[in-house]
Amino acid sequence: MLNRERTELPLLATQLRTWMAQAEDLANPVYCICDYLDIRGRIAPELMVLAHEQVEREAEALRLVIVPSAEEGGGYRQFLRADPAPLDFIDVSTGSDPGAAARTWMEKDAQGPVDPQMLCRAALLKVAEDHFVLYRRVHHAVVDGYSLALIFNRTAAVYTALARRLPAGDGAFPSFTRLTDTESAYRAGKSFTRDRAHWLDKMADRPAPVSLSGRSAGLAIGRRRTNELAPDRVGRLEAAADRLGVTWSDLAVSTIAAYAGLRTGAGELQLGLPTGGRLSPQVRNVPGMTMNILPLRIDVDTALPVGEFARHVSREVRQVLLHSRYPTAEISREVAERGDGARLWGPMVNVMKFDYKLDFAGATASMRTMSIPLTVDMTVYFFQTTADGTTEVILDVHPELFTPRETDAHFDGILALLDAIEKADPHTPVRDLNTAPLPEATG
Repeated sequence: MLNRERTELPLLATQLRTWMAQAEDLANPVYCICDYLDIRGRIAPELMVLAHEQVEREAEALRLVIVPSAEEGGGYRQFLRADPAPLDFIDVSTGSDPGAAARTWMEKDAQGPVDPQMLCRAALLKVAEDHFVLYRRVHHAVVDGYSLALIFNRTAAVYTALARRLPAGDGAFPSFTRLTDTESAYRAGKSFTRDRAHWLDKMADRPAPVSLSGRSAGLAIGRRRTNELAPDRVGRLEAAADRLGVTWSDLAVSTIAAYAGLRTGAGELQLGLPTGGRLSPQVRNVPGMTMNILPLRIDVDTALPVGEFARHVSREVRQVLLHSRYPTAEISREVAERGDGARLWGPMVNVMKFDYKLDFAGATASMRTMSIPLTVDMTVYFFQTTADGTTEVILDVHPELFTPRETDAHFDGILALLDAIEKADPHTPVRDLNTAPLPEATG
């Protein structure tokens, strides 16, 4: 029974989309983000508990509870749980393979059911005297990947302040209500109307999204491949982006657009592009779920020089970002009502570049993900893991659309094209760039 004395808040549009999918099956953990910090150095568990509790109080999204609405018409509401989730302490350091034991524990936790009363939880695992793992499982309906990076950064800052007996108050997060208030104002203002007009015009007369498999399927747990780009490699790619007149993020998106264009021969692509949806500085540092996946519609001409192609993609990305607050669910509903089909993209590309400050009083950390790889087609992540720029390239593919052999071939092709773009003269036509060959037969 609902406690009417508590303050209830509406769900953001991005929250509602995720929670409606989750509510159909609370035993399914695929909508959780499971990331951890691999900390190398000595950690005082009692100080980490204090840092954790402070950050849990500051980052209100970590204490959100989603419940069915008591109002007529149904729906969902949310409120803040008063107490922080505990930080479980797991000592696996005495076993024969502590690293494997830590991973096994996290994998088991990541596969567990969803508890609407405790959507976010955390644990500190001791692997050795100088090796710890700080694990967080958060639900995507309340916290997105950008917010989780903020939370890990803040935890490191608070822990360091406590360890050095310094004040830890500076840097606390704004209230979660800034997100709900900002969204209410957006929906009531002119920007919402302008964004709607933009997306209806952008999606008019669109062809069906192109897949590298030539087929389509529903949402599924993907098959994953990974490769790490060392800091010097990332530095060279950033220098290449400068030569082409774009950012590193735009270069990454351009690489996937070029790869899809080269492999399919399509003259137009619709890529899924996750965006932060945080155009106002007032909400930039508020933990919550604002991530909005939007269609990036691109005309593809592989005869263009790679520099011109990358700048073309960059301009299209800017247009998406300018209108990134408009809910994806609204676009999908409206284009479906026009008879155009609700699917908005084929492959998806997500560039996750963070401003990490992961120093725990001298112990350094790197971010790792073990989230379940959910995809509708093919998803490529460029996931920065450490402050020095180290980036993991992750490929998730739909297992019904791509065989293991095709998965390997596409991953090799993407990495080969990234290497070719890094070394290319800006005037080199995209079609002349090297990619690894696909196998002649699959299966």
